[in-house]
Amino acid sequence: MKAIRNINNNVAVCLDDNGFEVIVMGKGVGFEKTPHEVALKDIDQTFYNISAHYVSLLDEVPEEVLEITRLIVQKGQQYLKMEVKPSFLFSLCDHIHFAIENTKKGLILSNPMSHEIPHMYEKEYKMGMWAVDMIRKKTEVKLPRSEAATIALHFVNASQDVKNPERNEIDRFVEDITDIIESELNMIIDREEYNYSRFVTHLKYLLKRTNTLNKTSVENAKMFDKVYATNLRLQSTLNKLKIYITAALKVEPSKDELLYLLIHLNRMIASEGM
Repeated sequence: MKAIRNINNNVAVCLDDNGFEVIVMGKGVGFEKTPHEVALKDIDQTFYNISAHYVSLLDEVPEEVLEITRLIVQKGQQYLKMEVKPSFLFSLCDHIHFAIENTKKGLILSNPMSHEIPHMYEKEYKMGMWAVDMIRKKTEVKLPRSEAATIALHFVNASQDVKNPERNEIDRFVEDITDIIESELNMIIDREEYNYSRFVTHLKYLLKRTNTLNKTSVENAKMFDKVYATNLRLQSTLNKLKIYITAALKVEPSKDELLYLLIHLNRMIASEGM
């Protein structure tokens, strides 16, 4: 394969023998100046048809975090005896990077399902605990225990994605939410931008937590009140989203959920330069 762009020392964008673009991972594959040939023996993994926003993600995420995520995904597939879509590595990497950065800033967000998941998905939760411990060993960042539940949910969702590729109802929910945001903020969202991808991933998990959407923690409630008060331009949009979600899911989202939505909204409008 011919490397046409290096992302870091161990990741590169290549062209295969048929001229198709592929992301390859392996020790030293992105070390030489492009363009250069990459020997097949040096390639550990290849990823075809990866969305542009995930390629952009690789430019932002530290190489160490990507490698940690690779180890977690490999361990999860072995331990849980499951297959995952290629994009799972990138979505999980994005979340882990987000969690690490938030923890460094002292921004600890609780997971409303952190008490239920150990009982509902015992093996996935053990995998999440293993992942949190791995992250601590590799980065010296101690993520909150609730992150074990969140990572477990990523694996649960990945398993269901493979088993149930038809996701029309989810796609409709995501598009309705996106339409509300674009209408309220008078903007056109770049569907290929990775902050939007993060937002979509969150919405998909929100749909899986309908039985806990109305639960909130005291800490997150206080944080929401503070963030909401300082984001006047987003208040109307958030209120419209709250009304839509309540009507669509028959449950009113708690301040926990609204806080997550506010954070993602802020990131999306910042990436659009608004």
